[in-house]
Amino acid sequence: MNKTVKMVFLGSLVLNVLLLGVLLGRLPHRFERAPSRQERVENSLKEFPEPARTRFRDTLERMRHDGEPIDNQIQQTRDEILRIIVNDPFDEAAFDRQIAKINELRIERAGIMTKIIKDVVKNSTPDQRKMLVDMLKRAMPPRSSQS
Repeated sequence: MNKTVKMVFLGSLVLNVLLLGVLLGRLPHRFERAPSRQERVENSLKEFPEPARTRFRDTLERMRHDGEPIDNQIQQTRDEILRIIVNDPFDEAAFDRQIAKINELRIERAGIMTKIIKDVVKNSTPDQRKMLVDMLKRAMPPRSSQS
């Protein structure tokens, strides 16, 4: 091998090692997961003083419990929609009925959640309400910065 080929080979080798280092250095970041909504809520609740923390935890559990039957109905309706989609021929009227049913169930679930939150807010101090708003903001999934 002449001197030029050796230098090109050595330069290529160095660049490949650098590239490998950059890729391996970024690899752990690819597997980091964003905290779940439950984890974000639990982290926010740590800032609340007792007994407000317990009351808000109980409220969240009540929301989960009261919303579960509706969530189950929504899941069953989604399953039915998927069945309708794969059927041949496609039944557009049945599809529309199931979509309307899901929308009604979501409105019903939102009504339950709204009533529970309203009960909590009525019985909270202004400082607790502010903390609740901050917690709810943090519990929301992060917005993507896509434009």
